[in-house]
Amino acid sequence: MPKAIIISKETIKQLYHLKNLTLQQVADELGVCKDTVRRNMRRNNIPPKASEVYRKGQDTRIIRMFPLAKKLYFEDMLSMLEVCKRLGISFYTLQRLFRDNGVQFRSSGESARLAYSQHPNMGFQKGTEHPRFNGYRATKKTGGYILEYKPDHPRAGKNGYVGQHILVWEMANKKPLPQGWVVHHLNGIKNDNKPENLAGLSVRAHSLVLAEKSKRIRLLEDKVKKLEAR
Repeated sequence: MPKAIIISKETIKQLYHLKNLTLQQVADELGVCKDTVRRNMRRNNIPPKASEVYRKGQDTRIIRMFPLAKKLYFEDMLSMLEVCKRLGISFYTLQRLFRDNGVQFRSSGESARLAYSQHPNMGFQKGTEHPRFNGYRATKKTGGYILEYKPDHPRAGKNGYVGQHILVWEMANKKPLPQGWVVHHLNGIKNDNKPENLAGLSVRAHSLVLAEKSKRIRLLEDKVKKLEAR
């Protein structure tokens, strides 16, 4: 493992704070890399310069943008992203420039009100226009079943959703599910809605199937316990 390069606290303070050199300039002066300078700064508890001092002279083009950026943001009432597009800089560069100069950003509520005042028809997108539209399918808090939005279906709930397994069974069998029947998943996986995995059963037949399945599971568990005991 290479030996760590030790730089004295006085040397770093002289170059970095008193001469106001950048980290790269300090590294070049000492013939080391910037990471070595940073490690020695942490070791000697030397704080970094304030942002505006650190940036001074490094990219004066960005510093000179501040008056125009402030005008676009406050007087022309443009959003942060719109200001970035006008100036040709990134969002984080503009954010840092404002913070360095003590500018208070608009709150989220103020930004929303400004957006609605400038674009009164934007509203919230619904249905197929919504960015999270997934075909009106719901999978959370449904007991593992996949639901689809079919408000006109006779088995739809109050929210207009119906189990996808019912829709698939009806399409495969080309008839509606009889009254008092349920669709059973043969492999027990509730979101596996392939036609070959679905069986239409009466409620009574379905309860018998579940009872038989539970009985078989208990028998298998007993066999496993006996084998483990041996």
